[in-house]
Amino acid sequence: MTKRWMAFAAGLLAFALAGCAQPPVTATTDVTEPDDSAAGSYKACLITDAGSASDGSPAQQAISGLDRAQRELGIETNSVTADSAADYPRVLQSLVDAQCSIVVALGSGMADSVEAAAKTNTDVQFALVDATPNTAPPNLRPVLFSTHESSFLAGYLAAARSASGKVGVFGALSVPAVTVYMDGFVQGVDYYNQAKGAQVQALGWDLAAQTGTFVRSDAAPYQDPAAGRVAAEALTAQGADLIMAVAGDSGTGALQLAADTGTLKVIWTDTNGCLTEAVACDQQLGSVVKDRGSAVYELIRADKDGRNASGVFTAALRNDGTALVEARDGDFGADLTAELDRIAKDIIDGSISVTSPSAIG
Repeated sequence: MTKRWMAFAAGLLAFALAGCAQPPVTATTDVTEPDDSAAGSYKACLITDAGSASDGSPAQQAISGLDRAQRELGIETNSVTADSAADYPRVLQSLVDAQCSIVVALGSGMADSVEAAAKTNTDVQFALVDATPNTAPPNLRPVLFSTHESSFLAGYLAAARSASGKVGVFGALSVPAVTVYMDGFVQGVDYYNQAKGAQVQALGWDLAAQTGTFVRSDAAPYQDPAAGRVAAEALTAQGADLIMAVAGDSGTGALQLAADTGTLKVIWTDTNGCLTEAVACDQQLGSVVKDRGSAVYELIRADKDGRNASGVFTAALRNDGTALVEARDGDFGADLTAELDRIAKDIIDGSISVTSPSAIG
């Protein structure tokens, strides 16, 4: 349903945290036994929050990566959901007791519990996806995403498809997890202008000053669609006809604005918007995604092979850890798709440099 215009092939990342074993009665578990070709007794375990594995969600992606590891690496796997944050320590210890070789946890909410479990169980490898612990013992790897690379492709795409010659980007908060997208987007617009001799304006983010347009919501900057719409309107008032929203659920305000105007298009971020915001797929041109499935698979493969057991695991274009995907097949057009594919390869081999002070790894 969607295509990636970036890279393929392996490469190591760097990031992770987590822990393994049989979960308690307050958790549910899905254990997959390896087939006869399974190598050794390697066991990979995953812990997610209960009720979070909807279609296209981070949890669903991570589970798909675990399933892929079971199929392709011939290992035993164990997927567990915790009923609440209070259950994290107990569920993590249950995975340790179940003799998991690696325990992968998803999201910043588990950071403290995973860090504590890793310090207590030094013979088990842990990984924390899409979050950074306060301190990382040698057996704990954060898995972080180079979304400035895929956002560069989004900026080029936006500039190429803009009819007004003005595109925009807004974020939920001025924090590294958000501004890393914005940095890449503006650089992609600049690259388009250089390559095509164009003068497309990127609104909403000053790359040099690191200032820009953000959701104005004291209560919930990531969960305020009305405030997200206001941020999008500030950009369309200046002439932007294509906007990238880096604002979680607040970004649905931009989708609502696009539906009302009929002229605005939105680039979604973090997940594939045509899966997680399917009712608004018509308002989307594409999505900059964190592919947690690929990241979890590559992390497990590297750990099983004894490669890079510590330090940040970087999910990037080179290992499909992040990507620019179409809203629907063919939305980018054959010629633009070929350009994006070439640019992605140039980013991977270093011919094009995409930088961000917010990037890690």
